[in-house]
Amino acid sequence: MTGLARWAAQAPAGGGETLGLWTAALLTLAVLSYVLGRNVAFRLAEHLFVGVAAGYGAALAWTMVLAPRARTFLADPVGHWHYGLFFGLGLALLARSARRLSPLANLPLAVLFGAGAGLALGGALTGTLVGQVRGALVSVAPAAYGPGVVGWAYAADALLLTLGTVAVLASYQFTAGYGGRLGAAWGAALRPLRALGRGFILVAFGALLGGAILSFFALLSGRLDFLLSDWLGPLMNGVF
Repeated sequence: MTGLARWAAQAPAGGGETLGLWTAALLTLAVLSYVLGRNVAFRLAEHLFVGVAAGYGAALAWTMVLAPRARTFLADPVGHWHYGLFFGLGLALLARSARRLSPLANLPLAVLFGAGAGLALGGALTGTLVGQVRGALVSVAPAAYGPGVVGWAYAADALLLTLGTVAVLASYQFTAGYGGRLGAAWGAALRPLRALGRGFILVAFGALLGGAILSFFALLSGRLDFLLSDWLGPLMNGVF
């Protein structure tokens, strides 16, 4: 590290920016070479990105999560006893790698799965389902939004939102069958509504896919602009 710091201090001004520019350009070309197949350059860039991301995540977890809580627990073990419990569960989770000690990891795994399931279910209910249902409880009267065409437009939008919410929720109704005349009539009444809900779901998936494709092309355009303007631009100016 001392030699690296000495080399960085003796490097010419602007050398770090040039090195970073060339590194970014070569890695971009290595990633874009995937159009030719999984070659050596692409695999090298893939492994480098995964390794850097894993190292950055581990360093961030240590500096921002583990180290501050470890210092807090060591300074006041009685007042922050729950940190000690969490560290104990984390150490027990490491026993998964040893066959004889692997049963010790069942408890932290159960805690992780239980807490994850609870957070996922609670987040789905409070963040998605309840919020969507609450947002669908709106007035569909044009007078509530203003006079003229504007009020009718907002009312139609509110009606479409309510109808879409009810139809999508009806499409997720899974039953074994409808018995009796009343059950058959209820199933027949819900069948077109469920079909409409599946249509809304397909439109939503199509919009998400279109957004993902647009994001991909925006990123590709940004990288190509970087190669042509920031990397090749100064080179062409220096040559010509």
